[in-house]
Amino acid sequence: MPINDQQLYQIILDGSYLEEKELVQAKKEAEAKKTPLHAYLTEKGVLTADLIGQAIAESFKLPYADLNSQKPSAEQVKKIPEDGAKQLRLIVFSETADKVVITTDNPENSKILKKIEPLFPKKKIQLAYSLSKDIDDILTDTYRQTLATRFSKIISEQGRVAPEIITEIFNDATDFKASDIHFEPQEKEVAVRFRIDGVLREAGLIPKEYYENIINRLKVQANLRIDEHFSAQDGALHFISNNKPVDARLSIIPTLDGEKIVLRLLAEYMRGFGLNDLGLSPADQKNTEEV
Repeated sequence: MPINDQQLYQIILDGSYLEEKELVQAKKEAEAKKTPLHAYLTEKGVLTADLIGQAIAESFKLPYADLNSQKPSAEQVKKIPEDGAKQLRLIVFSETADKVVITTDNPENSKILKKIEPLFPKKKIQLAYSLSKDIDDILTDTYRQTLATRFSKIISEQGRVAPEIITEIFNDATDFKASDIHFEPQEKEVAVRFRIDGVLREAGLIPKEYYENIINRLKVQANLRIDEHFSAQDGALHFISNNKPVDARLSIIPTLDGEKIVLRLLAEYMRGFGLNDLGLSPADQKNTEEV
């Protein structure tokens, strides 16, 4: 399994990447904010993600594979079958005529070589280490079908369209660590957009004939009136996404093309974000705190 906070603490301490006093304080503050230690250290600028990755790789006595600066192609990643890649968390980082470098965040798993050797016969296999977040991002980008494709499949199967579409949207939003989900009705379709790192990005389109059921389901979950279509409404709802609880604030605004929905997600990855994280100058932060 990927390393936990206590293991990371020991790796950083043993490698003298931080003074013990500073590391103890960082761990205490991360725990108070319920934030993973690596996330706290990078968000505060105490250590870079690459430095943390290199420290962990060094503890395994492996090279560090930076999946951000050298991102493998989808074709390259798919050389390992999807089930094996996801289960063992494996990515083909590079390949030559006589050698292949496989990166993972779980290099001590004894099943890795058994899985890899038949796929690359007569080639030397070199294991490397990559950060868990980078592994997740590559696997998600490579193997996830677009929302539009999944919407079409749900509709063609004629099942419970509204709840299944909502589940797919919520799962994608939390996977991509979106802060907001927008449902924006247009003349014939409804655009679904995610706000990721402050930027609003289109995620998919829903045929408009299914939108009323989606709105009504969200209204029921948020204890709002389903017979009100011409006034703004606000509420809150709770859902489970990828086995994790998420709270959301919901706002509905009437428009000429229908009711627009905005969901502000209060997921675990959003916790711990405070005034210190806004990039304010010390003077502006002090003025804000005094208001």
